[in-house]
Amino acid sequence: MEDQRREGSIRAFLEALKSSLWEIPIQQSYFENLDRKMWIDIFLMSFHQTVEGHLADAIQQLPQPLLPPQDLLLKWIVRLQHIEEKNEKMSKVISDLGRLFQEYEIRAFLQKGHGVSLYYNKPEVRVSGDIDWYFPSREDYNRANELIKSKVEGFHVQPAYSSGYNFEGVEIEHHLKLIQLRNPFVLKYLKNLITELSKDNIIKDFESSKVEIPSPMLNIIQVNAHILKHQVTYGIGLRQLCDAAVLYHKFSDQIDGQELKFIYKKLGMLDWSHVFHQVLVDVLGLNKDKLPFKVEKKEGVTWMKDYILRTGNFGFYDPENPDINNPGGRVKRSKRLFSNFKKLYPLAPIEVLCFPFVHLFSKVHH
Repeated sequence: MEDQRREGSIRAFLEALKSSLWEIPIQQSYFENLDRKMWIDIFLMSFHQTVEGHLADAIQQLPQPLLPPQDLLLKWIVRLQHIEEKNEKMSKVISDLGRLFQEYEIRAFLQKGHGVSLYYNKPEVRVSGDIDWYFPSREDYNRANELIKSKVEGFHVQPAYSSGYNFEGVEIEHHLKLIQLRNPFVLKYLKNLITELSKDNIIKDFESSKVEIPSPMLNIIQVNAHILKHQVTYGIGLRQLCDAAVLYHKFSDQIDGQELKFIYKKLGMLDWSHVFHQVLVDVLGLNKDKLPFKVEKKEGVTWMKDYILRTGNFGFYDPENPDINNPGGRVKRSKRLFSNFKKLYPLAPIEVLCFPFVHLFSKVHH
């Protein structure tokens, strides 16, 4: 009985998410038999997966008798307002930093986050984390770091050729790597690939600034590589899957599917991508015709779906390993990593094998 209630909550949750993501009418039948406990489950899922803005947006379409309890609805609406306000503030910060980099002739790409949300039907409801800038040369990266150090306090160097700081109340990160795979054997290929695909980069207006965004193909590759990177360790949430689905949907007629398939194979992502693509179709309702190439059946689809839905954003909400209740960090690190390694090894063996070495090198280098 409890399993049936849980499944009912998940179905309603995903229906609301798909309704907001694709701007389609919400199917009311999923919400006709929900009690308070099931609504609480949906409410918590939306936060654990960092898609609460989409849920708040969608459930307001429901007729009065099917709405969630008033206290939950109010919390959702207040949270949505905060998300919209933060996104507006982040757009201003992107504009300010973009103008600053241009003034000093520093080339920077806006990556992930706002560099993807602008392609959403409703970008204002997407939950944003920090602002990520990629610098295509070490000179640009170093000059940007020195520039920011002269203007803000709290600037700090991070592992994996990154740095961070707070700017006007928003967390910012600088990166020297755009596609964050761990396989050292593809570094030269990646460098040449980024240079080539960057020729098709897009310039977008952020208030009074023009900001460079990765080209559609490059954006898709970096978003999916980021997802794979986190899946190899503790996990990833639905917010990042939404990013991938939106990019595929938006640019399905503008990217060469066979070229992307070749790139995935070269990067050691192809088998993983087949499973991942099927998950996008099954969980988020992405039209399979929007995928870049035909999905080949692989083992792991059920595991990947269940793991994502159970563990939430970056694996922090796994009920079996409640990181969120442990201020000291991850719990049962070795056991969880080994479990995920076993699941991901058949799909992305080089990424799995390289993780321990790259992780150790990154800590020592840092």
